[in-house]
Order: sequence, then C-alpha cells, then structure tokens
Amino acid sequence: MQSPQTLSSPLAERVAALDDLCSPRTGDPDVPANVIEAAVAALARGETHYTDRPGIPEFRAWVADHLRERYAVVVDPAEVTITCGSTEARFVTMTLLAEAGGAVLCPGDSSRIRGALHILGAEIIDSIREDISLLYISPDVYRETSIELLQHAEETDWWIVYDLSFAKTAPPFHPAQNERLASRVVTIDSLSAALPGWRLGWMAGSAAALRLRAGKQAITICTTAVSQWAGLEWVRTAT
Repeated sequence: MQSPQTLSSPLAERVAALDDLCSPRTGDPDVPANVIEAAVAALARGETHYTDRPGIPEFRAWVADHLRERYAVVVDPAEVTITCGSTEARFVTMTLLAEAGGAVLCPGDSSRIRGALHILGAEIIDSIREDISLLYISPDVYRETSIELLQHAEETDWWIVYDLSFAKTAPPFHPAQNERLASRVVTIDSLSAALPGWRLGWMAGSAAALRLRAGKQAITICTTAVSQWAGLEWVRTAT
C-alpha cells in the first residue's frame, strides 16, 4: 500500500512549483464612515455567527438585482454564493469546472487563474482546440474576440466564467444574455477594489451554482457576517 506522502506527491510537487502569487498593494482607498458604522451596527446586534452558508439573503438579492439592472441577466438569488473575495470564486470555478489535465481557453490576462489551474494540472491556452472544458473571459477582452469565441461555445459544452472583478472596462455586454449559453455562464465579481481586506466576492448563475456553492463551503464555510453587512451598506450607497 502506498503511503499518504507517496499518493500526494504529484499535488505536492505542483504546489511547490507555484510562483509567489501575492503582489504588494498600494493606494488602497479609505473605507467610508457609513460602511464602518454598518460593521459596528452588525456587531452590536449580534451578527457574530455563521451566516446562511451561501451568504446573507440581502446581499445575494442585491447581486441578482445588480446583474438584472446592469446587464439584463436574470439570476435567482438562490444561484448566488458570496465568497471570500474574487480569488476564492476563481479558485472554486477553475478547480470544479475545468477538467484536470485538460485545457482552459483564456484569450486575455491569465495571471489570476494560473495558480488554481497549475494545481489542477490544466493547461491555459489562447486558441481553440479539442480538449477545452472552460472559457475564461473578462470585459477587457477585445469585444469581437469574445463574441467569436462565444459563438463557438454555442456548439460545445464549455463552461464560461465571466470575471468582472478588476476589469478596466465596463460594457453592458454579458455572455449570459445569450439564452443558449446562460446555463453555462458563471459570473464572478467582488468588492476587492472598493473594500480591500474585507474579502467580499461572489459567484452567480449557471447550472453548476449549487456544486460551486458546495465547493466554497468545503473551503471556508461562509464569508464573515460583519464583512457582508458592511459590503451591503457600501453597494447600497455607492452604486
């Protein structure tokens, strides 16, 4: 019988080969006073325990409303899971939806998914080939390129991850506006730019929503209650 150390050595080797994924942050914005007050109020009323596993209902409802109002994309709040920032959302979607040893198509910046896919043993590519299981795009990918790839995705079983977090552009376009793709599109976003350190992100939509939620729960159970109530105050007053 092989020892646990022997069995885990391929994964251990992949983890050991990871580059330093942490980059120094500079110029983080100050947290608005009303957001801090909302966090204090949450503590005062006893919001110090585990939340509903997928996140507080009010925050999940806001995410669903935001997608509908901004992108005309209909997502049920039950298909929204609040995560510990977009980093956790990307890790969960990559490791659960991409195939180990397969390929992930990423026509843009792949730096934020490289670590998770390295652990999975998946390859990042920038052109179409047979073994693709997932397409990862963001609003910063050239629009015509995204449309061409999404048209190809209509005839495949690719999962599609649309990452809005840290995007430099914000067009009203969204791949889930296509009804033929909507069940395979996961939207990722976060408040990391506005509230760094509060670890607030989310995954929304797709037929895999419950599976992704279970994956998040296996990692961190739920996102801190105080952060969620503070984040809810921020989105209500800043957007």
